[in-house]
Amino acid sequence: MAIIRSIFVLLFALGTLGGTAFAAGSASDVFKKPLTEASKPALQQSLSVLTASPLTMGDFKQTRTIKKMNREFVSTGSFAIDREAGIVWDTKKPFPSFLWVGDNSIVQWDVARDSKKTMSAKDNPVFAEFSGTIQSVFSGKFDELARNFDIYFMAGESFSVGLVPKEKAVARVIASIVLSGRTELEKVTIVDGEGNQVVYDFSAQVHFKDLDSVEGTFKDLALKFKKVKK
Repeated sequence: MAIIRSIFVLLFALGTLGGTAFAAGSASDVFKKPLTEASKPALQQSLSVLTASPLTMGDFKQTRTIKKMNREFVSTGSFAIDREAGIVWDTKKPFPSFLWVGDNSIVQWDVARDSKKTMSAKDNPVFAEFSGTIQSVFSGKFDELARNFDIYFMAGESFSVGLVPKEKAVARVIASIVLSGRTELEKVTIVDGEGNQVVYDFSAQVHFKDLDSVEGTFKDLALKFKKVKK
């Protein structure tokens, strides 16, 4: 999945506009540390723990902050990242929705009515770009990240990776992305051109070899993933 194609879909869904800004608070600290040849091995080592599993599942909490409105909007649900098939977002609250972001398309599935709507990634580029970035990290496509982003990195007990789009068209809608965690990807912070911030908190991650091997809490999500691909 091309990273530039997929970043444009999330901000479309979030109502993003243009401009420049960096993530607020501690997330912005990483932008003081540009990636160097000396720090590149540490970056790859920090992210290597994310590439070990072909399938990662977990829960997410999305917090969207709109500066002009001084309001926060929260949604929660589960996600699955498949190294080959893409990424799904199974939102539970406040309104149920199911999205599968593949290589070239995005499928929105109304589970209750078993109705699917397929959209081109070109029509919804921001969400696709965000999902593509996450999938590239989990697939170990570091060269692809480097081609499309200026990379910043710092590590200690935890790691933070800052991404600033190189393409001006992307930079007008996404100012920065910060990925952070320890042994798992725990948080993604996205700042749009107007300084609005979207934070994804990930938890309860588990790893499987494929969808057929999923058991326990995420069994239902695996069944949905398999069905939406048909």
